[in-house]
Amino acid sequence: MANSKLKRYTHATIGLLFVIVAAVGAVLPGIPTVGPLMLASYFLLKSSPALEKRLVRNRFFAKYLAYIDGTTPMTNRMRISSILMMWISITISAAISMTTGNLKFWLIGTLVVAGLIGTVFIWRYRRGVASAECDSE
Repeated sequence: MANSKLKRYTHATIGLLFVIVAAVGAVLPGIPTVGPLMLASYFLLKSSPALEKRLVRNRFFAKYLAYIDGTTPMTNRMRISSILMMWISITISAAISMTTGNLKFWLIGTLVVAGLIGTVFIWRYRRGVASAECDSE
């Protein structure tokens, strides 16, 4: 019994740490938001479904969590905005790497490949009739 309580508290602590990372990511460019939110949701659900419900219903994260379940379509405007912000972050990272003298071509190549993969996934995410309806709003 004590072991399961320790496990629940550990999961809750990890979940709350990921919520903090996501909150920082929602404010600062270049730091992810949705990934940490997904992890926070997982750990909070394991520790306390009530905490996970509070996270999902939180108005600060609602716009990010709406897309996690895969049923909410993204508008083209949101797609373009997400892709643009991602590539701005990649460009800034590469520029900082170049100006500090830490230019490693494999690192920049990895960033570009990850950006291309991210672009494809964002562009293909939940397209269709529902997406066209959302775009007209």
